[in-house]
Amino acid sequence: MEAVRKIVNAEVLTPIIDLPWKSKGMQVELIVMPFYEKTSHRAISKNLKGCLKEYANPTLWEKESYAWENHIVEKYGII
Repeated sequence: MEAVRKIVNAEVLTPIIDLPWKSKGMQVELIVMPFYEKTSHRAISKNLKGCLKEYANPTLWEKESYAWENHIVEKYGII
């Protein structure tokens, strides 16, 4: 990201922005960078909703409620 950096007299900026200190004869550093607005998470989630639907297997849905228990039994041999 490119930025422009310049040292200017603060009196040049007073018509544009209110400075919190007295600016008479004071030098300030001015940095100008492009502003990119971030996209909201909500907008992205709308686009991703259902994107994995093609990989769903309806025949396995009823096994989902017991998947954790079955995994523990297979891995450790206990209930």
